[in-house]
Amino acid sequence: MSKLDDTIVELRKSPLFFLFLSSRELFHSNFWLWLSTINEDETIKLFTDIEIGNELTFKREHRQKSGEYSSTVDLYISGVNSPKIVIENKIKDFPTIEQLEGIKNSFGNTAAEFIVTTLFSTKDLKFNGWTAKTYRDISEKIEPEKFTEDKYHQYLITDYKEFTLTLAVLAEQLSITEEYDFAISLNKKLYNDLNKIKLWEGFQKMRASHLLHHFKNYNKYEVTTFYRINHQKVTIDFVVALKEDYKIGIQIEDNKYRRFIIGPKHDEFSENLRKNNVFFNESWISPKKKPMMSYKPNFKYQYVAILKMKFVDLFERINDDILAIKNNIDIIESHIP
Repeated sequence: MSKLDDTIVELRKSPLFFLFLSSRELFHSNFWLWLSTINEDETIKLFTDIEIGNELTFKREHRQKSGEYSSTVDLYISGVNSPKIVIENKIKDFPTIEQLEGIKNSFGNTAAEFIVTTLFSTKDLKFNGWTAKTYRDISEKIEPEKFTEDKYHQYLITDYKEFTLTLAVLAEQLSITEEYDFAISLNKKLYNDLNKIKLWEGFQKMRASHLLHHFKNYNKYEVTTFYRINHQKVTIDFVVALKEDYKIGIQIEDNKYRRFIIGPKHDEFSENLRKNNVFFNESWISPKKKPMMSYKPNFKYQYVAILKMKFVDLFERINDDILAIKNNIDIIESHIP
């Protein structure tokens, strides 16, 4: 067996792993909250070395607002007349600059330490004003005997410490490259391995959000971007808005690179573009002998197959297609029925 296979076997030995599968981030945040009921000082040490004072309050799903900014944070720790600790827990995806900036802004001028906890870590994980703590960092800080003298609780905390470390070891084996190399078709063994422990979709979300994190520096034409999971495949969209509620853009799903349109009269619009060889290729035929593919309720597309690509090459290709849209926007919109 590979090291990854061994780690998966080790994970499945812990009963906590099966509890973790039901809620992922909530599981860990709730466990940290439970630790605080046993020993507040030792719980704080998992995240920071600052002295936070007395009369501590630990709160899950804390809502914060300052001016136009509002947020809900995973774990909030405060003391009387002392800096606050704000913890945002990310286990399924890569945190976005906008999300973390929004949280910071929602605290206004409040003295606070901002910590993002993450299962996956890369050299890119640097956010202004935030300290990143990995699950390995947290596991290594846990000393069960310092939390309590209750033997059962010590055993439970020890199990959590070992489980969290094993989870971190697993994450460290899943390389986070600056390549589009995480489609099912490009790595079916990894898909099968992670799907056995219900972590494939979480891995896909993390990799997609990481890709979009990098695309921000290449988004020359200010397109709207987002991702979602569709039948265990991550779908990543790069969208340009057109008039009358129509949209056009590029979509990547698995090993398919798609040109698409969305809109009320999507059949007519796509056919107008195709017949005039605008954006869509008039001679394109799918393996099912169709000139266009579609998804309900209003999505039409053509695609080409892609292989593993470096982000910079993929982004250049996307930007070339987006530039062609921008340069021909009047012609494209003239075909809207």
